[in-house]
Amino acid sequence: MRLFVAAELPDDLRRRLVTVQETLAGAPLPVRWVGPDGLHLTLKFLGEAKESRLEEIRTVLRQAGRNVAPFFLEAAGAAAFPDRGAPRLIWVEIRGDVAAARRLVADIDAATARIGFPPEAREFRAHLTLGRVKGPGRGDWRSILEQTAARAAGEFEVTEYVLFNSRLGPDGAVYTPIERFSLVRAAPGGEMR
Repeated sequence: MRLFVAAELPDDLRRRLVTVQETLAGAPLPVRWVGPDGLHLTLKFLGEAKESRLEEIRTVLRQAGRNVAPFFLEAAGAAAFPDRGAPRLIWVEIRGDVAAARRLVADIDAATARIGFPPEAREFRAHLTLGRVKGPGRGDWRSILEQTAARAAGEFEVTEYVLFNSRLGPDGAVYTPIERFSLVRAAPGGEMR
């Protein structure tokens, strides 16, 4: 199994991001677009794991987010990454309570490291990948991106994180949720419910 942990996006934001992809598909920039099911906020890529390890992984993930309450993030609009030179990605920067997202990522990373998954070496940078650039652009694709960028904006609440299985197929990856893990709201007085 090829596993990862992610936060899903609300349907209205996902639809807006697909509309931006459709508009940008006409720009003179060769991009392999992420499918609608692939639009999510990746929190931890676990990689290949034997199915026999699934219960162990689920057990540590159930505990990972227990000290993180639901939080709000904001999709801040589409852009090319890096912003200078040849782009590698078309992405959406995430703002809002990124500190809460980092706490959740750190907790998931620590929990999965305890059962042998390598900890992440790079600092978490919250973003949504819309597409991967496959070659050099021609013409004025940046102005088309700037004109559509604002449509990829919107706030959303992260109330859970999901363990996914990713199967690669001829038409791209297929993502299947394995288990959802709810974040717990803090009760008045600061205790978690």
